[in-house]
Amino acid sequence: MKLISWNVRGLGKPQAINRLRNSLRGNHPHILFLMETKLDRRRMERVRRSCGFLFGIDVDAVGSRGGLSLGWKPDIDVTLLSFSGSHIDAIIREDDAQWRFTGFYGNPVEHRRSESWSLLRQLESQQNLSWLVVGDFNEITFSFEKKGGRLRNERNMAGFREVLEDFNLSDLGFNGVWYTWERGRLPENNVRERLDRAVANPSWWDLHQNYSVSHLSHTISDHCPILVDTVGQTTQRPMARVEVFRFDANWVLEDEAAQIVKNCWESSSATVLEKLHEIGCALMSWSRDHKKQSTAQKRAMVRKLKELTSCDPDEETLAELTEIKLGLNLEAEKEEYFWEQRSRSNWLHHGDQNTSFFHNHATYRKRENIIKGLFDINGEWVTDDRGLLNVATAYFEDLFQTSSPSAANAILEKVTLKVTNEMNQVLMKLFTTNEVWMVVKCMSPMKASGLDGFPALFYQKFWGIIGADISNFCLAILNGTAAMEEINNTQIVLIPKVDHPRNMIDFRPISLCNVIFKIVSKVLACRLAPMLEPCIDKAQGAFIPGRQISNNIMIAYEVLNSLHKRRVGKTGTFALKVDLSKAYDRVEWSFLEGMLLKLGFAEGWVRLIMKCVRTVSYSVCMNGCNGSRFYPSRGIMQGDPLSPYLFLVCAEGLSTLMNEAHTLKTIKAATIGRERLAVEHLLFADDCILFGGASVEGASNMKGLLQNFGNASGQRVNFGKSLVFFSSNVDLSLREQIGMLLGVRVSLNPEKYLGLPTMVGRNKKEAFNYYMDRYNKKTNNWGVRFLSMGGKEVLIKSVLQSIPVYAMNCFLLPASLCRALEQVMSRFWWRRNGIKRGIHWTTWNSLARPKSCGGLGFRELGKFNVALLAKQCWSLITHPDCFLAKVLKARYYPTSDFLSSNLGSNSSYIWKSLWSAKGLIEIGIGWRVGSGQDINIWNDAWLPGT
Repeated sequence: MKLISWNVRGLGKPQAINRLRNSLRGNHPHILFLMETKLDRRRMERVRRSCGFLFGIDVDAVGSRGGLSLGWKPDIDVTLLSFSGSHIDAIIREDDAQWRFTGFYGNPVEHRRSESWSLLRQLESQQNLSWLVVGDFNEITFSFEKKGGRLRNERNMAGFREVLEDFNLSDLGFNGVWYTWERGRLPENNVRERLDRAVANPSWWDLHQNYSVSHLSHTISDHCPILVDTVGQTTQRPMARVEVFRFDANWVLEDEAAQIVKNCWESSSATVLEKLHEIGCALMSWSRDHKKQSTAQKRAMVRKLKELTSCDPDEETLAELTEIKLGLNLEAEKEEYFWEQRSRSNWLHHGDQNTSFFHNHATYRKRENIIKGLFDINGEWVTDDRGLLNVATAYFEDLFQTSSPSAANAILEKVTLKVTNEMNQVLMKLFTTNEVWMVVKCMSPMKASGLDGFPALFYQKFWGIIGADISNFCLAILNGTAAMEEINNTQIVLIPKVDHPRNMIDFRPISLCNVIFKIVSKVLACRLAPMLEPCIDKAQGAFIPGRQISNNIMIAYEVLNSLHKRRVGKTGTFALKVDLSKAYDRVEWSFLEGMLLKLGFAEGWVRLIMKCVRTVSYSVCMNGCNGSRFYPSRGIMQGDPLSPYLFLVCAEGLSTLMNEAHTLKTIKAATIGRERLAVEHLLFADDCILFGGASVEGASNMKGLLQNFGNASGQRVNFGKSLVFFSSNVDLSLREQIGMLLGVRVSLNPEKYLGLPTMVGRNKKEAFNYYMDRYNKKTNNWGVRFLSMGGKEVLIKSVLQSIPVYAMNCFLLPASLCRALEQVMSRFWWRRNGIKRGIHWTTWNSLARPKSCGGLGFRELGKFNVALLAKQCWSLITHPDCFLAKVLKARYYPTSDFLSSNLGSNSSYIWKSLWSAKGLIEIGIGWRVGSGQDINIWNDAWLPGT
């Protein structure tokens, strides 16, 4: 069944009616709900009938405002419940089921919006059916649903979210453009908002699991029509699903499963991979019968429990009762394992009976992960499973095809030897069984498995049976005597980078490697990681032990803040924020191998690394179907433990070019402080900010450098997503000239770097208000009725409290924002059953006390923020030679140390944030007397006991 909801903004003109008919003709809706018809009932009835909807109800407009209409085709069974100037409510019978539809029109007057929510509350109390509500609510749920114009009132958005949450109404999502209302034809006055939407309760979702919602194109209104299709796209025949083995986590609780593993492993003389295949087949065969037996056994235990509880207690009855309860608890634990594995909610723990939550989350994930359609290379919209697989496979075959780089030597000859003989001796030592077991033990047990279907949990649970053979198999590869091709067949799954992806570039490919390959790769990664620090330039902040992402963020903020405040001087500086397109997937193997050798890694070690890289084969998994296998000639896997470190080696080529350009003065670095500390570039994996002198020559040299790096390494700059920012002393005409030369847009604000703002103005709360949206979105998506108090405690501590930690490491968040975030957590904690707000029996400060003091151990975000900043301050004191400490020292305390520094009058928000925590360090710090040379006897706490 198809349903269209549309705010038509008046149907008084014949042209509008004709365009309405034309819009409906291509979609063939069975039900039509129109708002703001601006017609009386008689005229609207004629319009409705002319559109082919002979049955319906029409509501008069009030003057030139309002007017509603609900029409349906003769073959649709509709029972009208109620109507008003803001809604039409009806029951719809579809096949053997019935559900409730409400066409809703929110009050357009802002201060009367609460009347609309009161009406919705009144409607909710009248029926207990599956419920779909569609219409123009005249409100958005989060600030990111509006672009342009003034900011929406947070209280109004909160009121809308609250009413949806109270009735467990969830947004059904959409296909098409993200906005449903638009005004303004010029970029400076254009405003777009998502005012129209479809929401439904969980029972409606369960009733229509294949639904789709689309934002349609339009010409007669500033609102777009919404099409709800309750059966979705069923015209294409789906591919036949081949049954594949997946190890269920709850099998680790089954004695029979353990016996099957033991028998298959010990009775067979086959290879390790053949034994794993035999175990998979045996477990899959056993599970078919076991599932039926387990269900019947569980029902029998429930019946027996009822019988025993009605009997008079004696010793035998009580013993049997205890045994049955233990059995039922075990069955409940198995079910929880089963749904947790499918929900991928690895931040929740066992023991809280989260089965309903996991089931709901797994159902939501399955629905969200279905890819309903994609544009192919010719711009054709593809919807059938086979076509989608062909689109994805063709895309990756092209992406992973080598570009045959010819300019690699121009970079490789500039790379200096950094790996010592001692480092190579450590790398080339024989691998041991203990290294293999330590890697297996540390793996996340329920991460998605590869093509063989065995997660890390299987290896961890049955290591006593299979451990010796698995270790020998891995060591045979690691010590160079066995091939790797048969374990390096990898499945590509697609993770959306944007809401409602429509093209392949909107997805991030993640490689699901077999765990046995991950063991080999992780052992290599554990040996390689400690060796990288002296090999990788100081500008690279990713994955190197001892380097932190927060350091790069703070350095970038300081440099860009310095550029922004530089208003004098003959020559300016530009900061080029570079977006590398599909960086991991474009790594050329020949360049990677050349970089490893030039850095000084032993040839044997390089051969082992490149064996992991070159032996891979891929197949794409989409909507549960597997595509054909293909073999790449470039790229490294996202999901392979080695890949992050290998990409750093490739990115070192860019650092080499930048450092050489700075030495030769072909590119001028940004400088900090009076001592003019040079900052040539900042890297965090593939996130790059490059600094250069604001001149045509400097920009031309920068572009040539990027082209040389791309030609050698295979990397490609996405100039459409890159931008350039200038110091304030650069002339506007020169900015435009450099921007055109580089082929990127000129920005007055460098926007975000590594997910955090690089410019924070006076309104600090506005800069970080997106955390409010994230908090509200999380709590709205969690079904409170599925969670106990213990489950909510874990969610608050593991998810909500961790969201702002990333920013808190660098910035002092406004106190008002911290309080607002605590209020969201408090409301979530005290809510009951998803219906009532709940009574707040005590304050958040009381809940934030340690459990030993009568609280629950929640965090007071403001105090925790200061503690994290104090940790950064301590790092500056104890590691004065790190790059961040040098940058801050050059700018704020060139002749002293951090503890003796001053706030200053022109300091950045980063420095002010660190300064806010300096007092905490000074209170707690104490000096242990050594030679006494560094101690200030008057100011430092050096006496014993202080």
